[in-house]
Amino acid sequence: MQLEIASSTLVGFCLALVRTTAWIVICPPFNSPAVPRRVRVGLATAIAFAITHTVAPVVPPMELVPFVMALLTQALGGLALGFTVFVLFSAIQGAGDLLDLQVGYSLGAVLDPLSGASAAPIARLHQLMATVLLFAIDGHVLVVRGFTRSVEAVPSGMIDLAAFAEQITKMVATYFAAAVEISMPVLAGLFLAEIALGLIGKAAPSLNVLVIGFAVKSFAAFALLGITLVLLPEASESLVTQAIRAAGRAFER
Repeated sequence: MQLEIASSTLVGFCLALVRTTAWIVICPPFNSPAVPRRVRVGLATAIAFAITHTVAPVVPPMELVPFVMALLTQALGGLALGFTVFVLFSAIQGAGDLLDLQVGYSLGAVLDPLSGASAAPIARLHQLMATVLLFAIDGHVLVVRGFTRSVEAVPSGMIDLAAFAEQITKMVATYFAAAVEISMPVLAGLFLAEIALGLIGKAAPSLNVLVIGFAVKSFAAFALLGITLVLLPEASESLVTQAIRAAGRAFER
């Protein structure tokens, strides 16, 4: 018994696999080192099988240069969608970085095995909470659905670089705005604590404000941290949705 596979289907699977792999490498939550490589490879292969029938009709001629260009185009399309989700999803960790910087925990940053970069305690807490909440609200399903819809919209993977650059600029602005918005309650409390410490230092110069200030700001930060955690579920869903929509605008119609 011989199993015959059309060349267009085989080439379409290769293109779909390249696009899916490039997307999974950078898109949260699948880009986390906590997700085993075998799981990521299996997920990429499974999604590639599912979208092969969409990519197969637009396979290039069986020549070296068109095939390589098609591979690069598909990889760029996957990276574009994954990068948009990565930028906006990082806003939650950015909020934690702002709090660590204000409290002083950024001086004790350690290597985070999940991200592969140094992270302070509050930033790492925000990152872990955001990842858990992303699965809790079926955000991973939303991300996969957004990827498959992008393939259905543009099987070739072509993107409008000018539109993509414009969307990246807007997303960076949204990143900073979201990070400040999430951390604002705690930042406001820490600002008031700084003012109080300044007044205490003026009223009682003998007190070592630098020593007691760290303890006061730590207490204030953890007392108000619950307010930011309440905002994370809605913020996670909103940021992921915005990222998928922004990436969709970059693809050529």
